[in-house]
Amino acid sequence: MTEIKARTTMYKGIKMRSRLEADFAAFLDSTDAEWEYEPFCFAGPDIQWLPDFRVVAHDGKIIYFEVKPESLMDGDVDAVLDQMTVAWLTEPEAVLELVFWRWREPEQASSLRGIPDDRADGLLWWWVGPDGGGHAWPGAGQLEHLCHLAQIERAQEAL
Repeated sequence: MTEIKARTTMYKGIKMRSRLEADFAAFLDSTDAEWEYEPFCFAGPDIQWLPDFRVVAHDGKIIYFEVKPESLMDGDVDAVLDQMTVAWLTEPEAVLELVFWRWREPEQASSLRGIPDDRADGLLWWWVGPDGGGHAWPGAGQLEHLCHLAQIERAQEAL
């Protein structure tokens, strides 16, 4: 895999921080998505996040995308996810998606999708692979939470 250095790029008159983001914008256009680039910054007491894209889905749901090169999957993904969750302080119903984008190969993209926490099972982040299949992401404290829930369930069954 060839790493493409980030370079400011104009796409449809919008100055984007990288060619990767411009490529993702072109992909969104190919799906007829309604999108905005870097619409605004979310902030909390200790963290802030500027999403790359805001998309209004066909069902009206709001999705915020953070686009990173595929090579980030080998990095500290949980730190990025933690930063992104600040959006839920302002828009608790928004879907958050960290996309691992491969230049000009949208069919090879993977992502981590954050869904609003309904407190039913505590799962927030789901891995979605290029084939569309997915599973719960074990990072971001979710594995520990699931183990804790399993312990509670076993204790209740023992009663």
